[in-house]
Amino acid sequence: MTGSPVKRSFAGATLDYLGARFVGAGPETCSYTTQAIQIPLRDGVELAADLYEPELPDGQAPAGLILIQCCYGRGAGISFLNARVFAARGFQALFVSTRGTYGSGGIFDPGSNEQSDSQDIVVWMRQQPWYHGSFATLGASYLGYSQWALLHDPPADCVAAVIPVGPHDQAWHTWGTGSFRLDRASWSDMMSKKEDEKGSFLSLLANLPGLSFLRSPELDRAVAGLPLEDSLKKYFGDRAPWLFEYLQHPDVEDIYWTSRRHQIALDRAKIPILLISGWYDTFTTQTMHQFKHLHDRGVDVSLIVGPWTHVQGSGLHSTPDMLDFLAERLAKNGKYKYPPARIFITGSEEWRSMPTWPPPTQPKTLYLQENNSLAFKQPMQDAGPAFFIFDPLDPTPSIGGNQMSAGGRVDDSAYADRSDVLVFTSEPLSEDLEILGIPSVHLIHTSDPPFADLFLRISEVDDRGVSHNITEMYKALDPSRDTSQPLILDLQDCAHRFRVGTRARLIVAGGSFPMYARSLGTAENRLRSDKTAPQKHTITISGGVSQLILPVNAAV
Repeated sequence: MTGSPVKRSFAGATLDYLGARFVGAGPETCSYTTQAIQIPLRDGVELAADLYEPELPDGQAPAGLILIQCCYGRGAGISFLNARVFAARGFQALFVSTRGTYGSGGIFDPGSNEQSDSQDIVVWMRQQPWYHGSFATLGASYLGYSQWALLHDPPADCVAAVIPVGPHDQAWHTWGTGSFRLDRASWSDMMSKKEDEKGSFLSLLANLPGLSFLRSPELDRAVAGLPLEDSLKKYFGDRAPWLFEYLQHPDVEDIYWTSRRHQIALDRAKIPILLISGWYDTFTTQTMHQFKHLHDRGVDVSLIVGPWTHVQGSGLHSTPDMLDFLAERLAKNGKYKYPPARIFITGSEEWRSMPTWPPPTQPKTLYLQENNSLAFKQPMQDAGPAFFIFDPLDPTPSIGGNQMSAGGRVDDSAYADRSDVLVFTSEPLSEDLEILGIPSVHLIHTSDPPFADLFLRISEVDDRGVSHNITEMYKALDPSRDTSQPLILDLQDCAHRFRVGTRARLIVAGGSFPMYARSLGTAENRLRSDKTAPQKHTITISGGVSQLILPVNAAV
């Protein structure tokens, strides 16, 4: 069933005007109509959608068609960034609700149906009188994942894609560190409590994943409970059945994840793609991997990375760039003005354009010292080890960083006051030090018992002694590894300039909770046991065997 086109209301035009000013989209070129549509799929399910048609002078064709697939509803809050702002500038937009969400039939099973459903949407689009022969895709986060699912088998008439903060691999995010990513629980809680899309302002905001105030104390208690799986089952009941499938499949190579992983899309995609991320996004690592893989293949791929969290990177600061990109790649009437990589350098707080990412750098080594310092000289051979004890019953807290809801650049000085954290800090730098790329940490490390995790973070300490995070990583360690060999751990990409007088800091801990399910310190499954054991971590310092290696811009 298809409804009649509805002209934009005065309230809608006002919302669009205010929203466009907020995101810097520039002036509108037209108004538009909205038409409710049902899209049939091969299995009999119908998806609910809205078709946005620009109101143009007779004989003038739309700038192009944009396909958006969304699991967060089609209300005013979410549709502005994904459809309305583009329709008011001459583009058609087909805004489709994912299977099992907001009027669409079927059952929502995150990630499992997007590959086939998106192909069915394209087949249906080609049969419509308003289809002009080509389209682009757009949308952030899960909407970006849906684009990668479509590009698993790229349609010949898909000519461009705009993918902000979008993962291509759900298994990587959920279990890639070896520990369960607990934002899967908070996201599942949100998705299983979907509000009506015509509801309150708060229900519209609920369509933006990652807003910290949406977390409930009850969920926080459930995430902290042991055994974790039982605690979550008690909280969720029969809601979010997919969450418990996630818990039962910790092996990223398990066949369960096959339909939810789209690395092959990075091998097959040939169209121009704009990737957008933030240094504090939940999916930064995947976006940087996407760019490198596509760029190495010679694909026309562009990258923007700002000082943003997940929500900020979803389009709040990059709508003008999206419009420029689509004007060139889809409408063929504009110009995207940046080279392949547009990168924000924290510390110097500047944007910089680059031909690729990461740029050429030289490694510079800082050695861990026995007095909890970092230095460019190697420590003495008789330097004593450093150690800390991680207690699963009082886990080291997550502070800022790449969390879904409470992330970002924050004051993380509190880590230095905790007994379960090692903090190695350099002397004030005598000259600027700019790092561009992936820092690496080499540790001679043991834990007793051997069942343990490591959380690493690089931060900057300013001249007031206040520390702010730059980049980080997390890993569940292999208890059978050879501890006589260095443990080599790559952190996430970063771009930061340490100014003269600031200090570099390496933070080492045994957990980051509630970002990741904590190590219990036993051989039992960390999701299904309530038995815990404190873990003593020991790092060898002598002879410079434990070190922080920075990718330094030699031109600075």
